[in-house]
Amino acid sequence: MFAEGKFFERTDRGRKEEKERKGGRVERPKYRFAVGVAVDEPPGAVGFSAVNRAVESLGGKPSFAFVAISKEYESNRKAILEGVMRVLEDTPLLGAIVLDPIMTWRGPQRKGVAVALWTADEDMLIDTHLLKLHNREDEEIKDELLRIFQGGESKRYLNLVGVLPYYSEGVGERLERILLSLSEYIDLAVIGVVGAVNPGPWSIIHNGDFYSSHMALATLRTDIPLGVFFAHGFHPLVPMEVTEAHDRFIVELDNSPAYEVITDILMGRGVGGEDIKDRGRLRKVLSKFQMAISDPAAAGKFKTAVIRDIGPRGVEVNISISVGDTVWLMEANPDEIVKSTMKSLTRALSTLKDVSPAGYLFFENHLRISALGERLGYDVKGLKQASPLPFLGVPSSQELVIHHSVYSGLHSGAVAGVLFTNSTKRP
Repeated sequence: MFAEGKFFERTDRGRKEEKERKGGRVERPKYRFAVGVAVDEPPGAVGFSAVNRAVESLGGKPSFAFVAISKEYESNRKAILEGVMRVLEDTPLLGAIVLDPIMTWRGPQRKGVAVALWTADEDMLIDTHLLKLHNREDEEIKDELLRIFQGGESKRYLNLVGVLPYYSEGVGERLERILLSLSEYIDLAVIGVVGAVNPGPWSIIHNGDFYSSHMALATLRTDIPLGVFFAHGFHPLVPMEVTEAHDRFIVELDNSPAYEVITDILMGRGVGGEDIKDRGRLRKVLSKFQMAISDPAAAGKFKTAVIRDIGPRGVEVNISISVGDTVWLMEANPDEIVKSTMKSLTRALSTLKDVSPAGYLFFENHLRISALGERLGYDVKGLKQASPLPFLGVPSSQELVIHHSVYSGLHSGAVAGVLFTNSTKRP
């Protein structure tokens, strides 16, 4: 194990000596992204172990870090983060405490800590920001973000990676509204909304502290585009037009009561009437379905939403719906979920031009994780089959994505990730 930041001093000295031996040339590591995992270790050691394993694999000083701590360690979170920061010191760091298993090359980890590290080029511009959202007006937050986006040295691409606690209903929609109004400044954004409203408050990590009503945001300014991958994998059943809606309640579909329309479809899929009437059984049924909202500007692009409840008032989802939206009822299919993840990653890798990928960070919705159940490990195996790159998967309640290749906005029921590269400047 490495003691309190001394590793990087030895690493820099070793690289200098190596460069002198090779006549001024020093070889870079094959990958500049690494993930360290520690499971079932004492709270005082688990964070320190995870970050040291990542550092050993990285082969250089990290430029950016993301740490995921499983909920089983929540009561020991301060000691764990202190162990991480002893090694990383002033490295820009984001992270979160998460509800579901953390996903890495080792498979799903229900009790553990994972640390992802990325080494960027020296001219890469990385900053982290902490934005308070609670008890602030949208315009005030928008102005602060605009100062961040326009400040500092300019690069060709502005990439955002962030994490936000699900501290109140509508927090994701609020951030969506603000960021979409600034989308002309953003080339890529992948932000995970983590945790749950109840119980709360939930925690995200910014550098060496925890926060329950702030967004932690990293701005990554590059001369080449980073990659993005996105998938849902639920099977579309039938399209319908929203003819009456109020915020998150769909009242009518195709001019018929939404409750009756969805109930008829569910019963046609083999769901019994008693399962729909019983609230506990209904929740289990709904965990196998989601809504997809078609992008009116681009065929084949969707936003995904969790169905929270169905009843005489209508169909309640967890994102706002508008009259005129075309929605699809989607049914979980574990095989399609796994295939969609693999295909999306493969497609994203193919879009990187002139640079090689280093690794990736992604947010995966609880609904997908629940739908996969015991097959969650197959999702991880599929990623490893598609690419040998290291990765960190973080469970999320909602996923906010801005990119030209997807329906930009707030999703719930998807997997959304960012691909980091071995270089951030044009060759």
